[in-house]
Amino acid sequence: MTREMATGWRRPAAVRLGGFVAAAAVLAGAAAQAAEAAAPATPPAEVARLASELVGLFVVATVMESALTTLFNWRLYLEFFNGRAVKTLVMFGFGWAVVTTFDYDVFHRILVSLGASGETGPLSRSLSALVLSGGSVTVYQLFKMLGLRPPAEPAAAVANPPADKAWISVRVVRSRAVGDVAILVEAVKDPTPEMLAAVPLAGIVRDRSLGQRLRAVFLAEPLRWPPSGGHAVPIDTVHRVAVRASLRNEGDGGATTTVERTLHLGRFAGGAVLDFVETL
Repeated sequence: MTREMATGWRRPAAVRLGGFVAAAAVLAGAAAQAAEAAAPATPPAEVARLASELVGLFVVATVMESALTTLFNWRLYLEFFNGRAVKTLVMFGFGWAVVTTFDYDVFHRILVSLGASGETGPLSRSLSALVLSGGSVTVYQLFKMLGLRPPAEPAAAVANPPADKAWISVRVVRSRAVGDVAILVEAVKDPTPEMLAAVPLAGIVRDRSLGQRLRAVFLAEPLRWPPSGGHAVPIDTVHRVAVRASLRNEGDGGATTTVERTLHLGRFAGGAVLDFVETL
């Protein structure tokens, strides 16, 4: 935790609450102005209701997201689950629980504020749960499309490595390996002209079954390094990626032999994301 983050958490609760209320008040005024500009023929009472619903949606989604952050940052959760894939299901489940438990069908309520008719039902509740499951980012996009600007814009997630780096990972499929498996990544000090002239590795395409793909989406790989994301390596250097492990000898009374296998020897293309898999 950085010094700035630690300082923020030590602020008095009254100060944080006051800032949150002030932000909600700013959003309420901006939402009312946008609603009046978008629908000048709408009665003032309905405009006020619409603004109130939008600000309430922002508050509920932000509080729910903050409450679930503890679960998503839990080490046990990160150890067994793929955070991004399972997070969507968990957020939708809690969003549905909020909608049904507290009768908070915000999608239906917004439509009613705009003059629509109809009763709440599974469709509107599902859409409300989806909006809540998107958290503050989804609500931010909603305000952005309405021409508003929330107090703080969510930080954009970095999805790709920079142009001068490549991200690599190594996944081990255990067959005869005994004990720990060492992952080796080293820069070659004196590369040969052939190594320097070789085309940099840009990607790896691997055939996987539907079951393997689903498992990779929802469950964390216990024999993957690093556990999530990738290890950044520069692209202007020849690298050697290898694994070292003790393999159990077949029919030799449990004796083992230490082997070291090179997975890649060469350079990487800029922005490449590579997942090496080796059966040991």
